[in-house]
Amino acid sequence: MIYLYDSAVCDDLRASFNPDNMGSTSVKVVDPDAAVDVVSQIQNDEFQFPAVVVTRAESYSVDSSRLNFTWLHRGVSTVIDEKTNTVYNETVIPINLTYSLTVLATNTQDADELTRELMFKYAKEYFSTIHLPYESKRTIRFGLTLDTDAPIEQTSRQLEYLNSGKVYQTIVHLKTEGCVLVTYTPHKMHRYATEPEIRLE
Repeated sequence: MIYLYDSAVCDDLRASFNPDNMGSTSVKVVDPDAAVDVVSQIQNDEFQFPAVVVTRAESYSVDSSRLNFTWLHRGVSTVIDEKTNTVYNETVIPINLTYSLTVLATNTQDADELTRELMFKYAKEYFSTIHLPYESKRTIRFGLTLDTDAPIEQTSRQLEYLNSGKVYQTIVHLKTEGCVLVTYTPHKMHRYATEPEIRLE
């Protein structure tokens, strides 16, 4: 389900660069699944600049500070299917995800301005939403914020562009708050009918 967080980050960035949804935007946003093809696209002159490439760190961790025994083991009843009398317990593992936003541009001005916009966008915690495709069909809000402990990496002139130009690259690191993994366990509801015993004395 982590791909849902990836999509939310990318969709929000696209909306930021094109708030009125007016056709194509001047800044291309590349999601993690397509990030591996960026270099080949650049070499084949099929890439649109400037661009922001979103990548998620290969590893992530369990957020032990938010780990809850009941939430993790027994789960919490969140969904009731009235047709089948089934209750679904939601079991949750909180996780820490980190993202990198790589700004690619053919000149330093575009690279610097895009980096500045991204830094201010995430300087304060910014919230986004995912929609669970599982039994609950509910939404989860999570926060994105600038990782102030990580440097803003500038690797200008690192990538060659068509053997004649250069691609300027700046990397901004983000961390998340409130991300979770969820699963649902079904339990049948049983109705018990009892009749009170009445004693006349």
